[in-house]
Amino acid sequence: SARKEWRASPARIFRLSAVLAVAAAQCGPDGSKPYPPGSTTHRRRVNSVHQSAMRLLFAGGRRHDGGTDQRTSVTFAVGENIYGPFEAGFTSTQDDILASLGCSPGSKGRLAGGIDTYTAEQMVAYQCGITLPRETGGKYISLLDECGGHTKEYHFHEKMTCLYTRTAGSTHSTKVGKGVDGKYLYGKWEDYSTSKLPLLDACGGHFGVNPDSGSSTVYHYHVQDKPPFTFGCFGPKETSTDVFKMLTIAECRALYTGCSDGGIVTVTTPTGSLQYDPWCPCWDADGSNVGTKELPVFSSASSVYTCSGSTCVFASGSGSPSPVPSPSPSPSTSPSPSPSPPSPS
Repeated sequence: SARKEWRASPARIFRLSAVLAVAAAQCGPDGSKPYPPGSTTHRRRVNSVHQSAMRLLFAGGRRHDGGTDQRTSVTFAVGENIYGPFEAGFTSTQDDILASLGCSPGSKGRLAGGIDTYTAEQMVAYQCGITLPRETGGKYISLLDECGGHTKEYHFHEKMTCLYTRTAGSTHSTKVGKGVDGKYLYGKWEDYSTSKLPLLDACGGHFGVNPDSGSSTVYHYHVQDKPPFTFGCFGPKETSTDVFKMLTIAECRALYTGCSDGGIVTVTTPTGSLQYDPWCPCWDADGSNVGTKELPVFSSASSVYTCSGSTCVFASGSGSPSPVPSPSPSPSTSPSPSPSPPSPS
């Protein structure tokens, strides 16, 4: 299909405290709204901690502990905001920043909002004919730093690998943050010593024992290498009194008008072109936010739990937990070959 040309109006990012008090903070271009025009990205059940949407350009959580980038020795303070996957877009306001990445002129790297940070960076790389991320003269050049954050009003989007242990013998990753729903976010590993990753739902969470739950099974989130990276939504879903389940792709997408507005576009990166739905933070098993391949965790009935107090158990007849797979390269949609990069303008 022909590539759909589109532009989003500028958007301002605001900081969201753990108690939802709002203060200014910017991630993308300046402008008016912190979410797309016409979008109902607010939490649908304001007084509930279950099954809710994220405010897409608000903080979904905060750093729980400090950390240090091992290569640069840069330290990260407790309380830094953790945002969702999307950038607000790059306009003329960001031309100098884009030029500092090697884009000449910087205007070639402009993008509309609603694209996850990884894809946005690869789109900039393609449009500008450069490689991102890269190291030049000992300097790391990327839209995000090596820990997955950026801007003067510092906040995280991805990775956070410098904030949790990856040493020989370590098992379940330690916590790196806390969502505004009160549940903890952990590093990517279910068991680092055996190279096992967790099976996660569309929100990025699952039921399991973690370093802070004792022997109790609780719902918690994990950082992922692929989008949504941290939070896609806030789970779990309550199906009846004290019975909860992880969220499927369809249940996640039902929370966001950006997933059902028909705004699918074609985006191009150095590896090819792919279909993309801006402002939809729900990715399938193939790493597509337009595809429908269900996530592996739903291959068994172990996504349903009965919870009482601070612990959860498998619901009656739910079977055994799904096996945790060994890590593999992040899935992605199969791209078509890239056209030649745009000529300089």
